[in-house]
Amino acid sequence: MPPKPVKPTPGPSQASNLTANAGNAVDENLLKAIRNIVQSVIHEENNALREEIRRAVSPLKAALETCEGTLQEHEEGLNCLDSRLEAMEKQYEQLYDNYKILQAKTDDLENRGRRCNIRILHVKEGLESGNPTKFVANLLTEILGGPGGLQSPPTLDRAHRTGPANGGRPRSFLARFHYFQEKEQVLRLAREKGRLEFQGGQVMIFPDFSAGLSKRRAEFIEVKKLLRGKEGVRYGLVYPARLRVSFQGEENMFDTPQAVKDFIANKM
Repeated sequence: MPPKPVKPTPGPSQASNLTANAGNAVDENLLKAIRNIVQSVIHEENNALREEIRRAVSPLKAALETCEGTLQEHEEGLNCLDSRLEAMEKQYEQLYDNYKILQAKTDDLENRGRRCNIRILHVKEGLESGNPTKFVANLLTEILGGPGGLQSPPTLDRAHRTGPANGGRPRSFLARFHYFQEKEQVLRLAREKGRLEFQGGQVMIFPDFSAGLSKRRAEFIEVKKLLRGKEGVRYGLVYPARLRVSFQGEENMFDTPQAVKDFIANKM
């Protein structure tokens, strides 16, 4: 009967290797278990974070949708307002044009109603003795009478002082002529005579215009001063408020003072 083989007894170095291999296997298993645990925790945390974000975002999304709807409504409203504003601007322009036309017609009607009137300034208070119409008629005859002047008192419908007495500067007289031609004759004689004297004081006679027309005519005072004294120039205001300038045989009509200034700068 043959003898049984005898197993070799491991030496010290082989025992170390076996221990090291066993330790490595344990470390790998431990690391793998830790890795699995960490991955599981991370996965759970991610899921929890997603759910939390979803819950937080859900009301924000609803609010944004509401805001989007509201903004759309506002945009539609603004578009509607823009259309209405554009229509109102066109209507305003039309109404403004109509207003200017009506204003011009009203001013023209007012001045047509005043075309037989004159204003007399700087006549002392109290001289009319209770009968201003007769007083004014005699006053005009006295200051505008004589050869080529008034031969008899003009026919007046009425005359009166304007405004309440204030104890200072004498109030002006407003006189209405019955005949337009007599009013024009009085204004012409007053221009031709120049300075008018009555009882030692200067009297001035003007046509009676509305406040708006008087303002428009007064705007030409500055350019009339520029034209005064220029050789070969004749000028005068034409109703309602236009300046006629004659220069070197040519007659020009101007509606604004600026147009007159441009003419002076370019032609004179």
